[in-house]
Amino acid sequence: ASAILVSALARIDLTVREKESVKLAGVDFNEVLVPLSPDAEALLRYAGEMILRVSGAARSVVVYAQDTTVARFGTMGRAQTLQAGPIVLDAMNKRKQQYLADLQILPGRVEFGYLPINTQAVLVQPIGSNGVMVVGADKVRPFTARDLVVIERLEPLLRTALEGG
Repeated sequence: ASAILVSALARIDLTVREKESVKLAGVDFNEVLVPLSPDAEALLRYAGEMILRVSGAARSVVVYAQDTTVARFGTMGRAQTLQAGPIVLDAMNKRKQQYLADLQILPGRVEFGYLPINTQAVLVQPIGSNGVMVVGADKVRPFTARDLVVIERLEPLLRTALEGG
């Protein structure tokens, strides 16, 4: 009897249903909020726009360094500036990427008031020792292993931009 059950289970075609994208409720921004050299600003804009273009679900990018919101690209929420909460501070202190694949089920979502309220997933990428880039997405579990590596590999570019070009 158990052999029949195992055989039947092996023949079932299991396909994972991908979550649908949602339209994020917010306002679009494309701004650098602190004075940087023209080269540094160009690097920062390039990195933000690249993430929005390369990752299929990334809709929000916020760069934060030295207790200041440096830049905002894409759709943003009500709060105008990033307030570093426990998740962002943990990523900065450990210098390790934090990926919240389903933000709607986590109590930490209140930390991300600067992102649209219906942001589905968040990636926090540390930049050097005192900065982060927060990437918000419009669907659950949106980032592939490739996306995570691309975002991580942009860290030296972002660090260079924040250090003045």
